[in-house]
Amino acid sequence: MSDSGSSSSTWQELWQQAYSSTTAPYPRIMRVGQLDAELLDQELVHLLYEPLQKSLNLISTALRTRFDLELRLVIRLALYKFSLWNLGASYGARLQGLKYSTPNMPSDPVYRTPGGLPRRTFIIHGVLTIVVPYLYNRLRAHALSQAWPDTPSSDTRRMAWRMLTRLESMHSVLSLLNFVAFLLNGRHRSLSDRFLGMSLVPTSSQAKREVSYEFMNRQMEFLLFLLPLINTRSLQRQVTRLISQLTSPAILSNTSKSAPRIYLRKRGKYEALSADQCAVCAENASYSLNLGYTSDALSVASATERAPEPTRDDEVPRFPIHTPYITSCGHVYCYHCIAERMMRTADEGLDSGWECLRCAESVKSADRLEAEESIPAHSDTMSDYEFSSDVDVTDLSGSASSYLGSLSE
Repeated sequence: MSDSGSSSSTWQELWQQAYSSTTAPYPRIMRVGQLDAELLDQELVHLLYEPLQKSLNLISTALRTRFDLELRLVIRLALYKFSLWNLGASYGARLQGLKYSTPNMPSDPVYRTPGGLPRRTFIIHGVLTIVVPYLYNRLRAHALSQAWPDTPSSDTRRMAWRMLTRLESMHSVLSLLNFVAFLLNGRHRSLSDRFLGMSLVPTSSQAKREVSYEFMNRQMEFLLFLLPLINTRSLQRQVTRLISQLTSPAILSNTSKSAPRIYLRKRGKYEALSADQCAVCAENASYSLNLGYTSDALSVASATERAPEPTRDDEVPRFPIHTPYITSCGHVYCYHCIAERMMRTADEGLDSGWECLRCAESVKSADRLEAEESIPAHSDTMSDYEFSSDVDVTDLSGSASSYLGSLSE
């Protein structure tokens, strides 16, 4: 029994020594929470300043402009007194569950603020964060109103202005370095906090992560404004064309070494479609959800896979050509169909032009089909597709041809 008691006491002593030698881990601080607390404090100052500004505008605009900095100074001092001085944390930090902590805490309550923090440290902190920025802004406004930057180089005012700008640049560089260090370790959000050794710590051991949707809302607004301006179809075609241009030379170089060069004629999707039918109408019918065009679409799709069969004289074309226009590649389409496709291609900014559905060639222009060059039709339906000579000289024909020509250019 004595041996077991001595061994347990030995283990207890070792545990006490190890426990006393270890230091408590530094509490994990959410960097986003500290930055959000600063934003909340700035918004609170703005909310308190705005009604006072409107009231002074009713009295005198010059009075509001003259004492603008002083008004902000009074608001910041009041918030500092009722938040940091009395509570030990700003209102934004309290909303995020944070409070200030200092390494050296005085034991005498006389040297502590009502919030329980060193009085001297918080006085210096208030001077650095509120009074010094006010003096700098007031001095800068006075220097600009007195045209210090335009004075001669030997003038003391010009030298003071140079010193002021150098101090401003130095402060910006130090603030940037401090922000990088803050992102690394999560301590000392500002230069004044680092100078005084002050840091924000959680008010409780179980820190809760507060999610702010401000940046998400800003990103959604930006995307909702930007996405409608992007032509996704044109961008997709350009990417596909770029990939094909990069991959095709490698494929051709590999095949040219092993096989003889064979030239293939381009074949369109609707090459086998009858010449008296519109290929664009057939393609639109294949995409249509109307049940009345389902059988036509299937018949057209099957017709592209086999050789064209001769049409009977009494058979009516499934997709007749209305107001025929002939393209630069020599194929005939409806005016509405070819105009819609060419206008869509022009809007997408494609330099190659619209691709013909029959020969897969690039269509640059389209003109009205002359009556004597019209498509041979059947004897019983010829009256539906004949065009008199007076139609060729109408204003509609000329305007449509010129409009499509301008689109092709």
